[in-house]
Amino acid sequence: MVMDRTSGSAAAPAAGIDRKYDDEAPARDRTWDLVAGAAGLLFFALVIASFFTPETPMADDGGQAIAADIAADRTGHQWSLLLAFLSDIAFLVFLAGLWSRLRRAEGRGGMFAGLLAIGGAVFAAVIMVSEGLYLAMVTGTAQIAEDPAVFTTLAVLNDWVGFAGIPAGAALFLGAAAAIVSTHTLPRWLGWWAALVSVLLIVSLGGVFQEDIDDAGLAWAAFAAFILMMLWVLAASIVLLVRAGRSASHRREVAAG
Repeated sequence: MVMDRTSGSAAAPAAGIDRKYDDEAPARDRTWDLVAGAAGLLFFALVIASFFTPETPMADDGGQAIAADIAADRTGHQWSLLLAFLSDIAFLVFLAGLWSRLRRAEGRGGMFAGLLAIGGAVFAAVIMVSEGLYLAMVTGTAQIAEDPAVFTTLAVLNDWVGFAGIPAGAALFLGAAAAIVSTHTLPRWLGWWAALVSVLLIVSLGGVFQEDIDDAGLAWAAFAAFILMMLWVLAASIVLLVRAGRSASHRREVAAG
C-alpha cells in the first residue's frame, strides 16, 4: 500500500508536467515556424547578396589567373565567403524548423522528416567543404602564390566537390515532398514542387559522365534545380510565416466550422 501511494504521488507531478507541456505546445510550435520562416528568408537574401560579390574562380582560368584575380579583389572574395557562411547558418536553422514542422505532422515514427533532416545536413556539410576550399584559395594567397598549380588543384576540387552534394540534396527534397504530400501540414503544391527539384537533381547526376562541369549536356538540369530550389525555400518560408503553428487538422476544423 505504501508503494502504491508513492507511485501515485509521483505520477501526479508527471501528469501535471505533461499537461503543461501540451498547453505550451501550440505557442512553441508557432514560434519555431516563425523562426524557420525568418531564417529561410534570410538565407534567400544572403544568397542573392552573394551574386554581387566576385565569382568563385574556376579551374579553367588557370593557376596564375586565379591568383591574380584573388589578389586584385581579395576583400570582395572575403565578403563572398562571409555571406556564404552566414547563409549556411540560416539554411541550417530553416532546415531544423522545417524538420520540426514535418515531424509534428508525421509523428515520431515518421521516416520522411528524418530523410529531410539527414539529407539536408549532409548537403550543407558538402557545400561547406567546397567553401573551405575557396577559403584556402583566398586566405592562402601569400603562402601558395609561388606555386600556381596549387590554385588550379584547389579550383578543380572546389568545382567538383559541390557536385557530390547532389545526392543528399535529392534526398532532402524527396523527404520534403513525401512528408508534405502525405501529411498536408503545408500546401501540397509545395510537396510536388519539392518532388520536381528532387527529380532534376537526380537527372543532373548524369554529369558524372561529363569531363567539363559546364558542359551543356546536363548542366541545364542542375541550373534549373538550383533556381527552383531557391524559389522553393522562399515560398516555404513565406508559408511558414503565414501559417505559423497551424496544422492540417486545424485547417480541416476551420473548414468544417
